[in-house]
Amino acid sequence: MADLTPQDMAANLLASGFERNGPSVAALSDPIADTPMVVTLDQLRPYDHDPRVTRNPAYEDIKASIRERGLDAPPAITRRPGEPHYIIRNGGNTRLAILRELWSETKDEQFFRIPCLFRPWPQRGEVVMLTGHLAENELRGGLSFIERALGVEKAREFYEQEMGRDSGQPLSQSELARRLTADGFPLPQSHISRMQDAVHYLLPAIPTLLYGGLGRHQVERLAVLRKACERTWERRALRRNLSMDFATLFQDVL
Repeated sequence: MADLTPQDMAANLLASGFERNGPSVAALSDPIADTPMVVTLDQLRPYDHDPRVTRNPAYEDIKASIRERGLDAPPAITRRPGEPHYIIRNGGNTRLAILRELWSETKDEQFFRIPCLFRPWPQRGEVVMLTGHLAENELRGGLSFIERALGVEKAREFYEQEMGRDSGQPLSQSELARRLTADGFPLPQSHISRMQDAVHYLLPAIPTLLYGGLGRHQVERLAVLRKACERTWERRALRRNLSMDFATLFQDVL
């Protein structure tokens, strides 16, 4: 090979590079196994069916810890197929809200770029996500009774969708208890019964008290009182109807 002249070398350096003629990929697919990654706040959203709807009682303590130490336990994240944003996989919505606050207050990059563990979207989808959030919230700060109750009702919906049932065939309380236990959120059937009463009868009447932290024992007492009142009202209505029927019959005889 002949020696390159300076002019040849300059021409080679200025030559255009290789061009790709194949199809371009708009975005890489998500990993198929658990994978550490760094995401920004812009890429991450809270889980939209999170059972916690009130402020975590330990919010300020958690915020102070993250401000001083950073994230000791970065949240696990996932992504629904076809959606642009990542979401919190199980627990961690409180930490995400705190990171948004700290980023707004400090503009410190450690609160904007977050090391996370990506976990693929589960095969059973929403029901695995919801039960994971229920269990994680119980471990990390506790949910109020009504938050657990609403979360369990949402889980019932997801189980019924998973089983292909329509609204005319609701899942029994015993079957719901069995499925929740199998998915890592054990709950006695008696608790499910009280939760259902709270959602259907008490929540429309006393939402402020329930969201304010009314506990299971108080809810149980109210449920017993409501049923006693219902039985009394039914007996009164029955006697009234019988009296009206007797009066009608007497008038007909006359």
